[in-house]
Amino acid sequence: MKIITRLLAALAVSAPLVAADDPYDSNRAQLSHCQVLLIHDVDVPAEEAGRLLTVNAKEGDHVEKDSLIAQINDRQALLSKVAAELERNAAQTRADDDIEVRYSIKSFELAEAELNQDVEINRRSPGTVPANEIRRKQLDRTRAELQIDRSRLDLKVAQMTADVQNAAVQAAVDSIERRRIIAPFDGQVLQVYRQSNEWVASGEPVLRVVQLDRLFVDGFISGADYNVVDIANRPVTIEINLARGRKEQFKGKVVYVNPVVQAGNRYRVRAEVENRKEKDQWLLNPGSTATMVIHLQ
Repeated sequence: MKIITRLLAALAVSAPLVAADDPYDSNRAQLSHCQVLLIHDVDVPAEEAGRLLTVNAKEGDHVEKDSLIAQINDRQALLSKVAAELERNAAQTRADDDIEVRYSIKSFELAEAELNQDVEINRRSPGTVPANEIRRKQLDRTRAELQIDRSRLDLKVAQMTADVQNAAVQAAVDSIERRRIIAPFDGQVLQVYRQSNEWVASGEPVLRVVQLDRLFVDGFISGADYNVVDIANRPVTIEINLARGRKEQFKGKVVYVNPVVQAGNRYRVRAEVENRKEKDQWLLNPGSTATMVIHLQ
């Protein structure tokens, strides 16, 4: 089914459709033999290799965007996340601990006070405190001052280590998420390639999901009768023939006009159309032929 749909899409793009367009009309342009095409047709892949724990959808199921449709074994990834969180928390605790900084500041204050006291004694009574004692206390004050810088540097490095560990946590979370196969959009499952407990390789498709609530309709229009500017962004009505002579109409809008003129002086027009259901089944089906009326006024 998928190959047929894609062949039809390729034919719609590459080969001019035989369209019995109405003669020029300033109010409307009618294109016959238009092709109904899928907008989104995706083989949803596994982002990581592993064993499928569950496949939550079967062929024909409707799936909502971002819903979990399959799950790859993520036990190891979950354990990695726990370990990374513990290391991150320990590193953050060290980064928040400023005891060494406060102690270094107090040590510096003491060394400076002792030095100032000896200097004041010698000012009042020269020679009371030996010169070598003054130099030693000057060195103690310098050492204490440098220790403040060292403690602050250690605290900064500890915070950087905590940031690195936090990145490791985020990497573990991402690893878990890559093992969750989610629906890329609201759509319907057309094919299930892998079942629960089967092994999948990274990049291997697990399910095929298509969007059916909105579809493309492609047709060709005469370049002799209508300019691109006449057609672009105009509203359209799509009509299809159902079984037993029944006809249904759908509303849409021109979303793309190929400016390259094809053989027969015609260019391709693409409309996006809202589909609808009857008894839980879509009425407009990809691969079918339709008539497009472009409303010019």
